[in-house]
Amino acid sequence: MYKKISEYGIIGDLHSVALVAPDGSIDWMCLPYIDSGSIFGALLDDQKGGRFRVRPAAEEWDSSVRYLPGTNILETDFRTREGVARMVDFMPVVLEGEAREVRHELLRRIDCAEGTIAMEVLFDPRFDYARAETVLAMGPRGGIVARGGGEKLGLAASRHLELGEDGRGRARWGLKRGDRVWLNLRYGAEDLCMCDPEEAEEAFRRTEEYWHRWLAKSETGRAVDLGPYGEMVERSALVLKLLYYAPTGTVAAAATTSLPEEIGGVRNWDYRFTWVRDTSFTLEALFNFGHMSETEGYLRWVETLLRETGPEGLRVLYGLRGETDITEEELGHLEGYRGSRPVRVGNAAGGQRQLDIYGELMDAALKLSDYVGRVGLGMWPFLKGICDYVTEHWRESDNGIWEVRDGPYHYVYSKVMCWVALDRGVTMARRYGFPADLEKWLRVQEEIKEEVLEKGWSRKKQAFLQHYGGKALDASALLIPLMGFLPHDDPRVASTLEAVRAELAVEHLLYRYVGEDGLPGEEGQFLYCTFWLVDNLTAMGRYEEAEALLDSMEDMANHLGLFSEEYDYHWQDALGNFPQALTHIGYINSVVALRSARAAEEEKRRREESPPGIGVELAETIVLNEGETDITGTPGELATMLKERMNVLRGAFFEAASGRVAYERMEASKAYREYVELSHALRGIDPRGLDGHAESLAFWINIYNVLVIHGVVETGVRDSVKEVRDFFRRVQYEMGGVYFSPDDIEHGVLRGNARPPYSLLKPFGGDDPRLACVLKRREPRVHFALVCASSSCPPIGVYTPEAIEEDLDVAARTFLNAGGVEVDRTAGRVRISRIFKWYGKDFGPTLPERLRFVGRYLYREEDREFLLNEAENIGVTYQDYDWRLNRY
Repeated sequence: MYKKISEYGIIGDLHSVALVAPDGSIDWMCLPYIDSGSIFGALLDDQKGGRFRVRPAAEEWDSSVRYLPGTNILETDFRTREGVARMVDFMPVVLEGEAREVRHELLRRIDCAEGTIAMEVLFDPRFDYARAETVLAMGPRGGIVARGGGEKLGLAASRHLELGEDGRGRARWGLKRGDRVWLNLRYGAEDLCMCDPEEAEEAFRRTEEYWHRWLAKSETGRAVDLGPYGEMVERSALVLKLLYYAPTGTVAAAATTSLPEEIGGVRNWDYRFTWVRDTSFTLEALFNFGHMSETEGYLRWVETLLRETGPEGLRVLYGLRGETDITEEELGHLEGYRGSRPVRVGNAAGGQRQLDIYGELMDAALKLSDYVGRVGLGMWPFLKGICDYVTEHWRESDNGIWEVRDGPYHYVYSKVMCWVALDRGVTMARRYGFPADLEKWLRVQEEIKEEVLEKGWSRKKQAFLQHYGGKALDASALLIPLMGFLPHDDPRVASTLEAVRAELAVEHLLYRYVGEDGLPGEEGQFLYCTFWLVDNLTAMGRYEEAEALLDSMEDMANHLGLFSEEYDYHWQDALGNFPQALTHIGYINSVVALRSARAAEEEKRRREESPPGIGVELAETIVLNEGETDITGTPGELATMLKERMNVLRGAFFEAASGRVAYERMEASKAYREYVELSHALRGIDPRGLDGHAESLAFWINIYNVLVIHGVVETGVRDSVKEVRDFFRRVQYEMGGVYFSPDDIEHGVLRGNARPPYSLLKPFGGDDPRLACVLKRREPRVHFALVCASSSCPPIGVYTPEAIEEDLDVAARTFLNAGGVEVDRTAGRVRISRIFKWYGKDFGPTLPERLRFVGRYLYREEDREFLLNEAENIGVTYQDYDWRLNRY
């Protein structure tokens, strides 16, 4: 008998997953991967699909299910008249950095917790969606081996197993209080012996440790008080991680195939693949939860794809290992969930064209670029290629976000996301001075906006339409303000929101759209879309409405906190593939947005109610790293750790709406306190012992940059270091018993103890112990690397001895191409940064030589040739130096 979709829990090992029912039956499991053929498929055919069930043998019993806190380990209690058994289900996860191979296995532990209880086992695998003939046999060492379609599956236990007369694996055990039995299921095994309890216990310990460690990891430094939503947000993050395919960094859209959008209907799709769009949204949610490595890994994977095919070859979806052959087929031998046919594997949407995917990729890349060094010059060519492709193809029709099969059309959302791709590309190009045809990108951006506002807007409905020339509305219009295409206070945004609610809502839940789409039947309310509504209400400051809607959405999750794709409000039941990544994404993002907005409102209220301060009198010198710590390391190691943590802090407090890093808010954060403690470790090092020019250069550049930002936070600077008198001489670090200010590092150490422009004296006198740190060779490019107190910070995470030459070149290119030089070839003039006036001789003895130095680093070929060939004839003026911390 079929269970409700909402009854299942999920476990997994970052390669595959299993759905476990409250009756102890694993009714869905594909091995070795989430998109492999099913081995247990009772979910899609109760009679033919196969299952692996452990439950009480008594006629009367009940059960309760929960996750072990902070893990993807499922715990089920079975209760009979005579006793209670507790079963733990998990799939062992190989810890990061371990050399052990992935075994593709599942472990079940059964304990008798009270009284006595009889437990029974049914092992009934059916390979390849029950298409392959499956034969079970006893193995030579007491286990059971299943074979079929060229595949093998072994089951071992710490007690006796046997084959029943029907050829299925069976066992019946009488357990008394304190008894424990293990079951071990392993793909590809044929010679399993009795399950080793010690080995199983170790696997349990390691897996529990993995999930706790992953959940606690914070790579972004962002700390949002989740309040009453904390437990469910953690569960959603754990679900998204289960759908993550570790070897490639891809993410499955859901754990299942063909769970219906309407019971008995035909809208049954296979979601066990990685959609570019869905994965980008998934990574945003994990990012909001504090995880960054998944985004980096995925973008590297996409970069590999683009190197092979270019943007024009980027597909809507891929297999989890990059497969492009996702041929859709129907499995006519399976009856489908509760008779919902056809059962489909593969997905024909893989051959569709969906232009919005470029916007989602660029949006994810921009979020990553807020963390210094995470998007560098090496990644830029493929991001630039996306933008160039969009400029040429945005006018074309496509199949849209919902993969409608009667298109293509000119979907409004697709056009908006083309605008987003260019908007994010322009931002990154300006931020880092990356080479790009900005004039063209900006012109096309404006063309897209003008066309959408003209052709995508319905005066009659006072709302944005699903596509040009149509009449239907689409919930994706709610993303127009969320993506920054229009502000939330635009009247068209407010009227679209109300029109969408009026036309697409059932109570508080939204359909994606209503109308013909080339398929028979209907679908349920799409839960992800309702979270977009929550986000809009939050952004509009309608917090009470947003909170009430968010709270009601929690009722759509099951007893374990798992969301399906859709919901049937009439029958109060889950529909569609389960669990669905998009829905969990929406939940996480809505909670983070609402709680962040509430916190910002409270912070603003406190500032307004607090009496104006009388100011803080700063000491003449401010030693920033006074204090003790047990942290130790070499000078290079400590400088690297400090720079990495400062990069995280800058990203954590980057405010996308205002385009600035909120340095003034860092001081109260845990991440900043950890940074300060780490800075204390510098007191225990002696920088005079650095080995060689490259190591010294990298160390001092890193220390200078973190020292300045540390000083900015401690002195309360908001917009410019000019707010604090003599800032660069007053803030200091103690290292090896001596003190260094930014001025000491720049002029004394890096410039070979040269006289600063504002002084008649050298920084270090004749008996100064810091003279031992002075670099013998002056490097002019350091002037471009020492800018982390200004807005032109280059995309370099940490300066390293091994890559110092390349890093300094990147710093020079970033500074100069991001506004450090303005070339007017027609007038025969250039405006260059005042740095070239203050430190002119560092770049060459004559002005023409300095211009040639500048020219070598310009991306625009015409400007580069102009400076290199016409240096003697060019008129020069100097820009005012921009001391602002932010100007994005």
